[in-house]
Amino acid sequence: MELTLLESNPSGIRAGYSCPCGCTPSVEFARGAELVEEGCCCGNHFAVGPKASATLVAKPGFHPEQQAFDAPWGERLEAAWLVGPSVHGPADEHDDHHDRGDHNHESGGPEGATQAVDPVCGMTVDPATAEPKGLHSTYNGADYFFCGKGCKLEFDEDPERYLDSSYVPSM
Repeated sequence: MELTLLESNPSGIRAGYSCPCGCTPSVEFARGAELVEEGCCCGNHFAVGPKASATLVAKPGFHPEQQAFDAPWGERLEAAWLVGPSVHGPADEHDDHHDRGDHNHESGGPEGATQAVDPVCGMTVDPATAEPKGLHSTYNGADYFFCGKGCKLEFDEDPERYLDSSYVPSM
């Protein structure tokens, strides 16, 4: 993961990152604060603070990452992540996939399809990998596969929204 400082002034910062799932979580950290945290739809977790890496509790299948940086007021801060498994493989592989523009933007997919597209975020997913992780829903007789729990939960809550032809995926 790579930290991006979106805003920076003597009283605070807005820090964020581009998650492999396609989301761009960010947090506002005020000078003197202990910690700010944000979760992502895919289950990854992000924190900023003087001892951010020490506050994230390891979970099975997740690995920690951290990056130290200096705030405008001179305080040394940490950005820390718990990065979980993804149905897309390593982030570098996924980023390369985006750079080439190899996207199939068809929703769902036939049984036995080698690729499907998450109807919520537009990411290409491997049904054979997603289904055993519970990242699959059936709606009106069609199968849909998801990059992470967040997208699946959103779809299950309101499938018509994401299947409407006017809906533009979040990626």
